[in-house]
Parts: sequence; structure tokens; C-alpha cells
Amino acid sequence: MLQKMLSGRGRLITHFAGWALVTLVTFYLLSGMRPPGEALGRTVMFVIFPMVLFYTNARVLTNRFFEAQKYGQWAILAIVLWLGMAALRVWTELRIFGGNILSSQDRPVGDGTKMFLVTALIYFVLMIFSGLYQLLENRRELEERHAEAQLNYLKAQINPHFLFNTLNNIYAAATLQHPNTAQMVLRLSDLLRYVTYDGQHDQVPLSKEIEQIRAYIELFQLKAESPLPITLEIEGDTSNRQIEPLLLLPFVENALKHGDLETNPNGFLRILLRNEPKQFTFLVENSFDPDNQQKDEQGGVGLENIRQRLELNHRGRHKFEAKAESDTFSAKLILSNVAMT
Repeated sequence: MLQKMLSGRGRLITHFAGWALVTLVTFYLLSGMRPPGEALGRTVMFVIFPMVLFYTNARVLTNRFFEAQKYGQWAILAIVLWLGMAALRVWTELRIFGGNILSSQDRPVGDGTKMFLVTALIYFVLMIFSGLYQLLENRRELEERHAEAQLNYLKAQINPHFLFNTLNNIYAAATLQHPNTAQMVLRLSDLLRYVTYDGQHDQVPLSKEIEQIRAYIELFQLKAESPLPITLEIEGDTSNRQIEPLLLLPFVENALKHGDLETNPNGFLRILLRNEPKQFTFLVENSFDPDNQQKDEQGGVGLENIRQRLELNHRGRHKFEAKAESDTFSAKLILSNVAMT
């Protein structure tokens, strides 16, 4: 939630709400001390000058000079902005209202020097705050860009990994002159379309990811002489759920690659997806040959990739477990606060 407040439209709304609150509180306090018209005028003055100071220092001086390491120019301009805004603020108050908010009829004109010193002190604190705020915001944006670039890199890694595994299946079928080779190539084309185009989106319908899982299983089944013991169970309505593309497919790909369905008469692959209002669970269990160490050393790329993507995109909102017991391997993912349509 905090991340949404500090990025994009959320940041704009947060700033607007903050200044609106300051304006309302200021007017409420001043209206008890001055007539409504004067209270409104002083409120506008009290808010406008700090706003101009805050954003000029943050967006212009900090971004264009301090971040560009032009420290000399930044220092001069910061002093000019600080003292200039304080002087202009005091001059405006004296010119329009004849004194500060504490001035009485016996002393209609306030002490300009004292007003300037107090205003300068307040604006100095505001300058420090606005500068630190902008520096922290810049660092956060850099971290977000780095995380996004890393996530895109991890997504790009899936494509060749997925392609190589699938092509190996088709190659094995082609060398045996399997009658379903042409249909396998067609299914591969559909899968690659999903990987290439939908895989670039931030979110896709969960139902579409499930559709690709079914297609991948069908592609794997096509090269078998008889149906393999693969079960896919879906619990709950998946039509209104959004998910990051290619998040679940590698689980199935990994299970088919490292499992022993084709060599073990008792082999199995069980896939369960349970969709609930506040979370969904994805569980993949498969048999494997613990003595075939060479095969297992070849893999692991897919699940490790998923682990890193979850840390980047779902930190604090996921639970991921992968474990091997005897001759059974299981991978379980639980996601909470997943987007709904």
C-alpha cells in the first residue's frame, strides 16, 4: 500500500491530500483569531509560499543541480531561494495585512526584521526537508528501475529455457518419426506466441496462464505412446484473477523435465490450483528418479528464476516451498493480495 502511495498517481494524490489538510487546519486556526476574509487571505499566503519553496527546491535545485553534482551553483541558488522567499513572504504580509497574525490594533505594523528571522528559520527547515525528500524519492525510483530491469532480465531468461526444453521434446519425437510431430510444432507455435507477446505484459488473466499449462501438457503427451498419468485440478473461479505471466508455467515445465513419467510405470504428475478470494495456491508434485543425479543437475533454472521473480515482485506477499522427499518432488506457491479484474 505504501508503495502505491509513493508512486505515480498515488504520489500526486498523497501530495494533494497533504497540502489540502494543511490548508484546512491553517484556516481553522486563523479563523478563530481573525475575520473570515482575512483568515482566508492569510491561509492562502501561508500555504502558497511553502509550496513554491518546497517544489522549487525539490524538483529544480535538488534534481538539476545537486544530483548533477553542481554543488557550487546549487548552494548559491538555494540561498537565494531560501532568503528571497522569506523576504518576499514578509513583505507580502506587511504590505497586505500590515503585520503578522499576532499584531494588535495598538501595533498595526509588526517588526519586519523579527518576522523575517522567524520566517527564514521555518523556511530553512522546509528547505532541508524538501531536499531530503527529493533525494530519497530519487533513490527509491532508481531501486524500482533496477528491480524492473532485473525482472525483465529474469523474464527473458525463461524464453530460451522454455524453448530449449520444448524443442528437445519435438526433436526426440522427430527422430522417431512420431506421427504427432507436426501437431507438436503447431502447439509449440501457440505457446511461443504466449511467451513472446503476453509474456511482456505486467499482468494476464489467470485463466490464460492455465490455458498455456494445458497446452504444454498436451504437447508433452503428444510424444507418448499412451496417455501419461498427469492430472490438473482447478478449484475456484479463475476468470476474475490476474497474475504475472509465465509465473506458473515453469513449475510444470520443471516437473516434466526432471520427472520420470516416461520411464517409471508408477510415475505421476499432479497439479493443483486452488483459487480463493484473498489468495491462491499452486501445487505441483511429481515423481523422479533419485539415482539420476545427472538429469537433476541439468535443471533448477526455472524454479530459481521463479524464486528471484517472487522476491522482486511479490515480496512479503508470497510463500514458496520446493522440496524432495524420497522419490517425490513438490513445489508449492501461495500468493496473497493477487490482482482481481
